[in-house]
Amino acid sequence: MAASIYRSTAVSSAVYGTPTVTGLIVKSFNVSDSASLTEVKDDQGSVVAVAVSEPVQDISIEGMKTGAFTQTVGGALTMTIPGIAAGGTTIVTKVDTKFAAEQFESFSLTAKHYAASLT
Repeated sequence: MAASIYRSTAVSSAVYGTPTVTGLIVKSFNVSDSASLTEVKDDQGSVVAVAVSEPVQDISIEGMKTGAFTQTVGGALTMTIPGIAAGGTTIVTKVDTKFAAEQFESFSLTAKHYAASLT
């Protein structure tokens, strides 16, 4: 059921719930930004320079399959991802499917998004 959002003037926008993903009921959706650091240290061991490069976004999705959602490890993640700019390359790094007694099948996926378009 959709929720009605009420907010004060102090909150200009608010996101509630999870994004829609075709073929899934999404329980949680996470995007984490990180980068590689390279440090240069002097003879005393103090950091004197830092290079920040290779920004990457780690994505995790948990939920339940409801249709034809098929992603494979090593394949490109072919969906619109909230919080990630268009372009670049998103590669699936892990897929878990869980079956348990008296529960529905659950699904989790992790992927990495690179800013560069890779082929």
